Amino acid sequence: MVLDNEYKVVENRHISGITWLLKVEAPQLKNAPAGSFAMVLPREEGVYDPLNRRAFAIADIQGDNILFFYDVYGKGTQALTKKKVGDKVKILAPLGNNFFPEDYPHYILVGGGVGLAGLSLFAKKLNKAGKPFTIIYGVRRKEQLSMLSWLEENGLMDKSIIYTEDGSYGKKGLVIDDLPQLIDQHPETALAVCGPKGMMKAVVNVAKEKNTPVYLSLESKMACGIGICIGCVVKDTEKDNYVRVCYEGPVFDGYKIQL
Repeated sequence: MVLDNEYKVVENRHISGITWLLKVEAPQLKNAPAGSFAMVLPREEGVYDPLNRRAFAIADIQGDNILFFYDVYGKGTQALTKKKVGDKVKILAPLGNNFFPEDYPHYILVGGGVGLAGLSLFAKKLNKAGKPFTIIYGVRRKEQLSMLSWLEENGLMDKSIIYTEDGSYGKKGLVIDDLPQLIDQHPETALAVCGPKGMMKAVVNVAKEKNTPVYLSLESKMACGIGICIGCVVKDTEKDNYVRVCYEGPVFDGYKIQL
């Protein structure tokens, strides 16, 4: 059930780079599906600038608390950083209708930057179920590794390969550098991907070369989050039409979507 409620801010702080962590007390959302997202209203009620909500992946559920990682780019996310502990924030959630399939024997989760937040709850679910998986987490430089502490806190570092383009942490290079070899080691794997469009295109190309299933959790600017405004469409090349990221997604078969 999708709810539009006000929730108390438990934590809202800068992590690293341009990324912040928002944690709200929202027991009503503790059963949100892995891969679902929320539309968060960054302003106060009665204030109309910025007007629209912002879409964020539900990155984690810790008891009654819901976690979001968000990058601060413009007026909306900047306004969200002003929320203090104890303040209320209005959230429409959980949203989305299509999530990562769970019937593969192995997974490789590829997250670029804050895009890892679109995979993190799925990773926890796989880990709890005892399903084998590998996390590939890539950024340009060390200060952008905003979810590194989250991986450590959840005991997932031994399942993770970290890349920085400048070599300031982990392996120097790109998330696709060792991907063909990892797929060869796990021929029945599926890829779950979230991050910048260029990175996702590169991963899809590797998947196609290896004939490997690949599923993309797409990020998009959204005005409504419920399929009404038609503002977040992507092309479905199989059906030759357009689908809504918020409603038919946010997860799509990477073979069928034009990035």
